[in-house]
Amino acid sequence: MKQLLLLILLISSIYNTLFAQNFRDVRLNFGFQGNFPERVFNDEIPHHNNKNGGGGFHLYPKWIYNNQNSVGLNMEYVLVTENFQTDDIGSFNIISLCPTFNHYFLTSKIRPFVGIGIGSYSVIYHSPKINLGIKPLVGISFGKYFDLSLEYNRILNRVRIDPMSMGDFDNYYFGIKGSLSAGLLRLKN
Repeated sequence: MKQLLLLILLISSIYNTLFAQNFRDVRLNFGFQGNFPERVFNDEIPHHNNKNGGGGFHLYPKWIYNNQNSVGLNMEYVLVTENFQTDDIGSFNIISLCPTFNHYFLTSKIRPFVGIGIGSYSVIYHSPKINLGIKPLVGISFGKYFDLSLEYNRILNRVRIDPMSMGDFDNYYFGIKGSLSAGLLRLKN
């Protein structure tokens, strides 16, 4: 009974906190990203090696709850290319679900922002199946309709690569992401 009462109080508190905010709207961001190969940051890697490169797409429903903050759930599918070993270069398929918080520095139409996401990353066909990861990001928002960001995705667990794979990657990918944004729901103050 105490647990039920505590749960009701917690839900009520969260509900009152959320709806006491001066929030604006719920939006759906969607778009594509390109990952920078590791050779961009390490001169010792040959120019033809595309390790940790690749690209992907994402869906990101987000709730803008005041002029400077938003929260959302970033859902992403990415192909990350493996370390160059032979002429047959493979890739790793990664699916991530990251609750993400963004803080906007300005309230004008062009707004720089920083953010952080923490969530689960799954490298398909490799173990463990669910991994903890973190995603710090910086970006700029143009009006309510386009976001451009640099995102560093780091898997914190040690991914055990299937021995049948020819190469590997370094548990991270760093990319540039473009997102179009569409309004889902406009909420009144």
